Amino acid sequence: MTTENGYNGYKNYETWAVVLWLENEEGAACYWREVALELKEGAPEWQEVEEGLWSVEEAARFRLAERLKDEVTDEAPDLGPSLYSDLMQAAFCEVDWHEVAEAFLEE
Repeated sequence: MTTENGYNGYKNYETWAVVLWLENEEGAACYWREVALELKEGAPEWQEVEEGLWSVEEAARFRLAERLKDEVTDEAPDLGPSLYSDLMQAAFCEVDWHEVAEAFLEE
């Protein structure tokens, strides 16, 4: 449900849809939970954390968000130049990848 505060508890429909699909596909959900855990465990050793630029939580969220965005968008089908590819790219631009990352880091 869309409200002025977002969609089903998320920033927007696009973000909710990504979380929904990743959480409801068992293989994807397991994969992203494992990646989130690995990033959380490795974060204290990252340069940004050691230098005090990011907290451990911020580091894990930033890195997971970037990885989610890269892998999910790389897996998108190549539709060639078309109305459909333009709409798909526009939808991906609306996704709050940090919010998607948070969903997996909270589990």
